[in-house]
Amino acid sequence: MKKTAAKKIVRKKEKIEIVADLIDSYLVTEITQDELVKKLMWVVDKPVIKVEDMEYIVTECEGNVYLESRAIFPDGKKDNWVQVEHLSDLTIWEYNKLVSELQEHYPEYPIDYLEGRFV
Repeated sequence: MKKTAAKKIVRKKEKIEIVADLIDSYLVTEITQDELVKKLMWVVDKPVIKVEDMEYIVTECEGNVYLESRAIFPDGKKDNWVQVEHLSDLTIWEYNKLVSELQEHYPEYPIDYLEGRFV
């Protein structure tokens, strides 16, 4: 067996152990459901990006990459994940913060910064 294949098997075992530990922590109420989801998304290399009252993730389906979002309400409840159709509701600084986070976590995601100027 090649070394890279052996490393992948070890990583899978480590991830399974991490997931099992996270689920145990959730079941004994050491972490909340939101913390569980956030940590599980990190384990599968799909970190949740928070910008103001919205959360974003990048998903892939049949070779296409999509940005999905959900709203976080003042009472802490969260909406369902939906595919982002446009980002026109964001201010320039919110958009650029999202771009920074996307470039950090998903360097191949095709998005550019906006430049805004006061008139």
